[in-house]
This record gives sequence, structure tokens and C-alpha cells, in this order.
Amino acid sequence: MIKPLTGMKIAVLMANGFDEKSFLRAQKEILEMGATMRIVSTNQGLVNGWEGSAWGHNYAVDVALNTALGVDYDAMILVGGQRSLDKLKLTAHTRRFIGSFMAAHKPVMVMDDAIQLMGMCDQIKDIKVTGPESSREESENAGAEWMGSNLEMADNMLSGMTDADNADQYFSTMGEMLMQCEPMDQAA
Repeated sequence: MIKPLTGMKIAVLMANGFDEKSFLRAQKEILEMGATMRIVSTNQGLVNGWEGSAWGHNYAVDVALNTALGVDYDAMILVGGQRSLDKLKLTAHTRRFIGSFMAAHKPVMVMDDAIQLMGMCDQIKDIKVTGPESSREESENAGAEWMGSNLEMADNMLSGMTDADNADQYFSTMGEMLMQCEPMDQAA
């Protein structure tokens, strides 16, 4: 089996209460393509997912957000989940970490309501974005152009919905986006 993302290192930013279903789908897609995922979190040790209307499983945190550097990764995934987003908004390290990816024009994949973090970090001004309707006002207040579609590509950022109706399209586009990126360890 060909693994086109072998050598690529992807940061997944999340805190307790992240959308476990979306994370697991992203993890499956990324690992099947050969990339390495590293969970970056405000939590120490373990981070707990949210599945439907209850707590989900625990996952090992690879790197504490306060020590994580964007330069160590080829791309980043922002997982949705309001509980997680509320925690990530409380630390300046979120702004620093996300900003480093955007400044370096590295791929950033934003799932569902995680578009709120991009607005909080002042990273979507004059950029076309999408997500759940509940994130529209906050995104527009941050200067984004709200598209209302299920998927939107803007420069190095993919935003969109990962629900049952849109997941296949989102993750297919994510894979295509990542295949256009050269892993750090292969860059000259």
C-alpha cells in the first residue's frame, strides 16, 4: 500500500471535550496515508473526547501546548467541540501556535466549529471560511467572508463540516491538500 504522507508530522490541537468522532476519522485518514499525528493539548497526560451527549475515550497527549512549536510540524488539524474550544481560548499559547502555522503558510485543517479559534487568533480577516451556522457571526466579526458552504479552501486553510453528509468530501480534500505539501524531513 502506497503511503504518500510518509515522513509528514501533523499536530492535532485539542483539549478536553473535543469532538471524538471527527478526530477518529481524521486519525484514520492520516495514518492510512502514512503521516504521524501528535496530539497537542492544554491537558497534561490525557485528553478526553466528547461523543454525542457524553464523555468519550481518553487519548495520550504527546506535547503540552505551552511547549509546542509550529516549526516542528508540517501541518495542523483543529478539532471542533465547544468544550475543547472554550478551554483553548483561555490561553495565549493557542494564538501563538496557530499563528505560527498561518505565518509559515503551512496547511491548517479546521473542522466544524473550530473556525472560532481561527477568529479568536485573528487569522481569518478577509479569508473565505465556512463551518456550522452557529459560528457565522463570530467569524464575520473577526473579518472573515462567510461562505455558508460545506467546504472552503482559502490559501493554506481548509474549513468545513465533518458531519455524516460532508465527512467524505472534507477528508478527501484534506488528503489532497496534504499531498501537495512536502514533509519537513524531505525539504531541502
